Amino acid sequence: MMQQPRTIPERNSKVMTNDDTTPRDTNPGPIDLEALHHNSFKVMMNDVVEAGSCCECGTCVLVCPHNVIDYVDGKPKQTAKESAAFDFCGISEGVGCDVCATVCPRLWPRETHLRDAVFRDERPYEDIFGVYRQIFVARTTRSDVMERAQDGGIVTALLSWARATGEIDGAVVSAVGDEDKPCFPTPKVVTTEDEIRNSASSWYTYCENNLALEEVKQRELKQVGFVGVPCQITPLRKMAHMDPAFLATDKKRPKPLARQREFLRGYSDRVAFSIGLFCTEVFRPELMTERIEQQMGIPLTDVTKFNVKGEVLIYKRDKTIATIPLEEAMRDYQRPECRHCGDFSAEMADIACGGVGTDAATIVVIRTPKGEEIWRKFQAAGNVELMPINENKRAWNILQRLARRQRDRIPPGSIRSGTADGLPQYAPADAAAISDRRRDVNAKSAAELSEALATAYGDEARPDETIRYMAGQPIPGDPGAPPPGQKRKLPPPPPPEAGGAPPGWGEVIGSQAGD
Repeated sequence: MMQQPRTIPERNSKVMTNDDTTPRDTNPGPIDLEALHHNSFKVMMNDVVEAGSCCECGTCVLVCPHNVIDYVDGKPKQTAKESAAFDFCGISEGVGCDVCATVCPRLWPRETHLRDAVFRDERPYEDIFGVYRQIFVARTTRSDVMERAQDGGIVTALLSWARATGEIDGAVVSAVGDEDKPCFPTPKVVTTEDEIRNSASSWYTYCENNLALEEVKQRELKQVGFVGVPCQITPLRKMAHMDPAFLATDKKRPKPLARQREFLRGYSDRVAFSIGLFCTEVFRPELMTERIEQQMGIPLTDVTKFNVKGEVLIYKRDKTIATIPLEEAMRDYQRPECRHCGDFSAEMADIACGGVGTDAATIVVIRTPKGEEIWRKFQAAGNVELMPINENKRAWNILQRLARRQRDRIPPGSIRSGTADGLPQYAPADAAAISDRRRDVNAKSAAELSEALATAYGDEARPDETIRYMAGQPIPGDPGAPPPGQKRKLPPPPPPEAGGAPPGWGEVIGSQAGD
């Protein structure tokens, strides 16, 4: 007998969350949990690509096990059957697959819905910019890195140290190489310290870093550092944490099932740690080709780097700096896809970095135990200056404002897009149970089903219990949400003893005092 799908009842249309300043009309109606837990290729092509929210990360193309889609003009395109509709995948509608839609960052679960699955009970503190263990300001003391550094040179210095010490065997970055057009980076897999140093700087045009993981696989690298903007970090987490039971469908044989599992998990298994970059938006290519080169008369070959500090800064080879008002750049050249992103500070990364409100320094957010372990080793090696976040209140305040503004700017979309309020945390055990209910109990024998599930899970344990975790502690002194219509007051920066300083800050201070 077919079971009726479970739903979340319709809610009041006016809701107030911890991150809101005023109630918003966000009532999506009843939510079908059974449908929500399985996104298909058709859903992805309609609710993401056709809807205009595709971030162009390319992850769906990367993980497609059956060569159904290609990356064409920055978007996934069905190329397996020319006569078929743009949203048709014969595998999806036949034996089943949908690895592509499962890892899409623009479908539920989004970053806020993945916190239980990713962080579990390892979430000491939690704020509008996500889960964190420590937040502080840092800069490298290496002059060879600071020569090309975007802000404090931390990302480049950390990767360089990790490669030199064998923590990683390579890194995925974006960089402008000799074969690239000036100011237009492409994904790079770098394996030497020189290559890592030469990849420093940001260019503020989109670069589909996730696609470089195919080169990581081809070169048989086992433990790379991955650097990306938030919409590139989230798919990595989905590859690693989405329950694979959905792959064990009624009609599928073990061989294609094993291939699908490998494409779901295999790429993220090669990532040793991730570094997420703060990001409000990137710009369309016309900012470079029309505004800078044609209207301002600056050859792109003369540009050495870009930065955004209240205005767009264009650094030139003659050491002068040209500027464009940020309001103009955002109005005329912002990628429309970026308006669908609510994650400013790379909430799913092991370590997140950005230069907002700082001068030649980097805000560092340690989010996971893995991130803290790596950072402690890097910090112990020296070559880094450190500062508690409460010594740079301006940077803290800007981070708060930008993170909240970005969370609030997402336009409403379908329930599957993950943009409605009241959507649940993703729980692998729930997903596994729903996958079980979707199967025809008579399609496979008990032995065949057991083999299929064993293939889907590999060496993972099947989740058998749904655990809901407590949110991290709020920032001490946070005034919280204001009464309706009133402006929200910013919380003070956390003190060192409440996550506002680097790991082992007391030992660092003691060491400096003894010098």
